Amino acid sequence: MGAAGEWGYTVAPEDGGGDIMHSLAEAGAPRHGDQTPKEWLKANLFGSIFSTIFSIVFGFVALYLGYRLGKFVFQTARWEPVRANLELFMVGLFPRSERTRLVVHALLIGGAGGLLLGWIRERSLDTAEKAGLVRPSTSFREIAGIYWGIAAFILFCMVVGVRTLDPWLLLIGFFLAALVGYASTIRMRGGVAGVLLKILPLAPFVFAAAVLSLVPDLNNQGAYTIAAGLTVLLALVRFIHIPELTMSAGLLVGTSGFMTLSGTQGLMWLFVTGSLMPIVLYLVGLRSDDLPPIAGWIGSAVCAASAFLLFTLSGFGLDTVIVLGIALTGVAAAARGEAATGARLGALTVVAVLAWQIGRLIDLPGIDWDDWGGLQLNITAAAATTILAFPIGLLLALGRRSSLPVLRFMCTAYIEVFRGVPLITLLFMAQLFIGFFLNGQNLPLVTKSIIVFTMFSSAYIAEIVRGGLQAVPKGQTEAGQAMGMSPAGITRLLVLPQALKAVIPAMVGQFISLFKDTSLLAFIGIPEFLGVREIVHAQTAFRGFGIAESLVFVAFGFWAISFTMSRESQRLERRLDTGNR
Repeated sequence: MGAAGEWGYTVAPEDGGGDIMHSLAEAGAPRHGDQTPKEWLKANLFGSIFSTIFSIVFGFVALYLGYRLGKFVFQTARWEPVRANLELFMVGLFPRSERTRLVVHALLIGGAGGLLLGWIRERSLDTAEKAGLVRPSTSFREIAGIYWGIAAFILFCMVVGVRTLDPWLLLIGFFLAALVGYASTIRMRGGVAGVLLKILPLAPFVFAAAVLSLVPDLNNQGAYTIAAGLTVLLALVRFIHIPELTMSAGLLVGTSGFMTLSGTQGLMWLFVTGSLMPIVLYLVGLRSDDLPPIAGWIGSAVCAASAFLLFTLSGFGLDTVIVLGIALTGVAAAARGEAATGARLGALTVVAVLAWQIGRLIDLPGIDWDDWGGLQLNITAAAATTILAFPIGLLLALGRRSSLPVLRFMCTAYIEVFRGVPLITLLFMAQLFIGFFLNGQNLPLVTKSIIVFTMFSSAYIAEIVRGGLQAVPKGQTEAGQAMGMSPAGITRLLVLPQALKAVIPAMVGQFISLFKDTSLLAFIGIPEFLGVREIVHAQTAFRGFGIAESLVFVAFGFWAISFTMSRESQRLERRLDTGNR
């Protein structure tokens, strides 16, 4: 074991000084891992007369409460409303004839999760190798400590509410998809393991041939098309070890899973462009030093042409203004001699146009947002809001610290207005005002709610980020200026990483609060996880029956997901050692 290094890695001792660093690391390491159970109990529970009294009293209280809870769960509780309506709790009023979409969605989301976890691991390995550090491993005990809450909730749902084998097969398929995605990012090995890793990209195609083609209501051609695309994507990840490629692959698979439910129209081009952004920016960055000045002007021209295309097809709207603003940004950069900026914007514009055309060719109709519900809607709304609100909040925080008075005033006014109005009030107002501001467009109520959640959460995220920015010493900015870095480079490379690292607890706390706030959708008539209870207890068989039990079940679901997010945040804090750096 070596001395603690940056980002939580350990420096490998290579000379005589390694023994000294090893001793220092051992001296500063926590000692509880070397304690016997008896020593741990004495140190933590019975170290003094007062701690002994408190441990005994609260120990008896905990045992009594545990006994009462166990008796309620296993003996007196009436779980029939949950057992008979588990599917309703999970997916709400989602059309039952479209269940196959949910299966494909779950499998793709599992694969995306595995790829993104592999990307995190691959990026950590590359960072460790470049810095000459040894990456610490995550023990099974630590993983179990993070995910036991959500695992208990899933197990409870399966035991209480599942009556057939199909949900168990879907759960197994979800974890197998995650395993295949994760294993695809592992570097080549020799022997049998190496052979298995080489043929691993064929797993989706084999799975489609063995399972998906046997589903009666699924188009076999669609199943094999999805499998073929995944096979190519996993092969690229398998044989080309570029972290940006792995990240884009994970995001693209997750986006594909979302599109199986929402269709390929609408904002599909935006999601695909965002998914491919890491690898596109990486490829352009490889040649950024060799790009001629004309490349920046060409990229800006591509953006301007896209703005003209949007104006021709849909008139002068918000999307046209945004694309035109991007084009002007590229022109300004090209005028300063920064060809890479215009080239990046032009490349992303080309990807967006291609994604838009592909979406039109596929033309997969989606399930209307108003037909979504249950826990699935809570998770989707929270995830969509997080993805949208974080960059907006980041820009608002930077704008509030801007030296431009108009920009600073606008950002400050936005933040103060949305932080000063209750969220439930904004949700009620969304039903009336959002359509008016969008030229009378008849958006689904769920879409309006996500817009409100995004506007509300971005204001809070902006204040959290602003606190982190104020915590960064001014010497960091002065050091960047002394090195000749541009203001944007100082902010992006020096200030923001330290600021975001310092506010991880507050940021995750805001995301947890956001997930719990999605229960407010029930008050505006959207049958999310909590709102499904009204449908359940409106049934004749369960009217006035099992009300407490269904409420406990919903509370358990919210707690399990929130607790898992909290524990994962704590693991990230320990890995980055945010309390000491």
